[in-house]
Amino acid sequence: KTPVEVYIQKPLRPVVEVKTNGPFTGGASAKVTIVEFSDFQCPFCSKGATVVHDLKKKYGDKIKIVFKNFPLPFHQNARMAANAALCAADKSTSTFWEMHDWMFANQEKLDVPSLKEAAKKLGLKAESFNQCLDTMKFNAQIDADMKDGQSSGVKSTPTFFVNGQIVSGAQPIEIFSEIIDQELKK
Repeated sequence: KTPVEVYIQKPLRPVVEVKTNGPFTGGASAKVTIVEFSDFQCPFCSKGATVVHDLKKKYGDKIKIVFKNFPLPFHQNARMAANAALCAADKSTSTFWEMHDWMFANQEKLDVPSLKEAAKKLGLKAESFNQCLDTMKFNAQIDADMKDGQSSGVKSTPTFFVNGQIVSGAQPIEIFSEIIDQELKK
């Protein structure tokens, strides 16, 4: 019987400037960019990858999703997996995402022989992929991604930035949708 009026606005998340270079999916000039810092051996990152997949389905080209490697030092195969993903990206962006999906679905198979076998199944040229992986060709890029993450405040994986607004951990799609919908209205 007594109406309630709320005058307090929901606090805004701080906005951090994050580099958006790297493999991406979605609209190249989308209004909303999600930058994901992730580790292929992290079980929470696997859940985060599922949320990203659902976001792609829901928003399509209205969003751009950029992947950044952030292999944690206590995951012994994470750096090699990060290299494998970038070696796959050498062929095309779509093969990066195919390798990305395979690795998150098979986190117990991130050793070198399994990664090489997966690349073969994905249709990558064995000789060039194997050489890329064996030389860890993309270590410098992985280090750059990690530096970008650290300077942006990444402390754990997965960490996402939705137009610079931090979302830490494998949060439900509703958390992302709230921010994305607000950003699309701007």
